[in-house]
Order: sequence, then C-alpha cells, then structure tokens
Amino acid sequence: MLATVPGRERGEPLPAAALRWAEPSAGGAQVSAPYLLTTAVLGGSPPVAVGVHTHSDGLLVWPRHGSLTLYTRNAVRRLVPGQGIWLPPGTPHDSSADPGGVSCYTYVTSAAIPPHWSDLRPLRVLRALQEMLLHLDTTSMPDDLRLRTQRVVLDLLEDDPHPAIDVPVPEDARIRALADDVMRDPESELSLEAWAARHALSVRTVTRAFGRDVGMSFARWRSLVRMSAATTLLAQGRPVGLVAHRCGYSTTSAFSAAFRRVTGVSPTGYLRDQAVPAQAGR
Repeated sequence: MLATVPGRERGEPLPAAALRWAEPSAGGAQVSAPYLLTTAVLGGSPPVAVGVHTHSDGLLVWPRHGSLTLYTRNAVRRLVPGQGIWLPPGTPHDSSADPGGVSCYTYVTSAAIPPHWSDLRPLRVLRALQEMLLHLDTTSMPDDLRLRTQRVVLDLLEDDPHPAIDVPVPEDARIRALADDVMRDPESELSLEAWAARHALSVRTVTRAFGRDVGMSFARWRSLVRMSAATTLLAQGRPVGLVAHRCGYSTTSAFSAAFRRVTGVSPTGYLRDQAVPAQAGR
C-alpha cells in the first residue's frame, strides 16, 4: 500500500517541495507477462491520493477528462487531454487530478520500452491512442491480438513526429494559481502586470518564481501555453483561424509564425500529420 501524504486525503494539491522525495514508496510491476502494457483509469471525487512513489515499470501519465497535475522531483506540470508525460522506471512522482476528472496511467514493461525513452519526456496522447488504450483496458481478446495492438500503440507513440509541448508550472501555490488561470484562458491579452494584480502579487514575485521554477520568462512560458492549447485544438480538427483566435492571436499569419517557431512545423502541416498517423498500418 502506498503511503498517503498528509493533507492529500481531501484531494488538495501540495507544492512539490512539500512532498516526500527522500524515500518514495516503491510500487511493484503492473504489467503481467506476456503483455507489454496496461492502463489504470482513475476518476471520481475526491481524487485518490497515494503520495510520492515509484514503479518498476515505465509510466505514461495522461488525462482523459479534466486536467491533471503531475509532480516530479524537479518540476510541476499541468496536463490537459491530448497531453502526456513519460516517466522512466523508478522515477519518483505524485499526481493530483481535478475533481470530477478522469486520469489514466499506462504502465509499460521494461522490455518494451524504446532505448531512447530513458528520460522524462512529453508525449502526445491523441484521441485515437486514447481509444485504443481504453479499448485494451476494457475488452477481452485473444492474447495474440492484444499483443499486436499493444505493439501498434507503442509504435504510434514512438513515431509521433510532433511530441507534446512541455509546459512546466511554478511550485509556489500562489504562482501556480495564476498559472492555472492563464492556462484556462490562453486567449487573454492581459499583461504580466494585470495577471499579478489580479492575484495580489507583485510583478517581481511572479518574475522570480518563473525564472526559478520553470527557467524562463512569463512571456515565453505563456507562448508555450498558447502553443500547447493550439496543438490540442488542431488535433480536434478545429480550423486554423479559430485556433489562432482562441490562442490570443489577432491574425492567422502571426499565429502560424509563432506556431512554427515553437513546433518546427506550420499549423497546416501539423493538421496533415494528424490525418495520416505515422506507421498506422504497421
């Protein structure tokens, strides 16, 4: 049984610095031979709280509904549907889902992990992959079919030409509340000064927190937030012009230029990649 962090019984998130990283609880393997992966689906209110722990399997953390906060030793990340974080075996972590949200944890046996997945990394978990993982979780099928499907899932994750955009958030609970508001409203044109005033914070406090906790300025971080929101909307089939507007850009050309700077591909190229998933027929 994994230890519960005091205060988490009510589903209240705590700053990463307050969690117990020194001696995380060790969880055993979740995947049984001969299978390659399995997915646990957690939901309901209050959220399940287990505390800082590790797994001997690799772990892909992704939200199905609502958002999910993932705590690792050196960072806090907020994930929305379509985004996931890969944790190599043995990575200490904890997570907290929004009330009413549904969070998914896909465990991958060590033998099936691609060699270059040795570090924590963002991964996209698009709707087709979500459906495949949930289908595997709920449907009986012959072992050979299950294994083939699991291999396809891993191939799609590995071959994705545009991995998820990593959006870390500050550890300080006051700054994280501000960050949450920005992520909920990427269209907003409020300045740093206005966001700070809204949360009764000084600009200096906010600026120092972003530099210390996420290693970038507020302006650069907000650009990542907008591009992260854009990839989710594009993957849902939204028109480029609408996505630009919802992500705070007055013109499609300005949005397209910003999108290419962050992702290395144009919005239309990104949409084209979604239409034909890489290696889908393997």
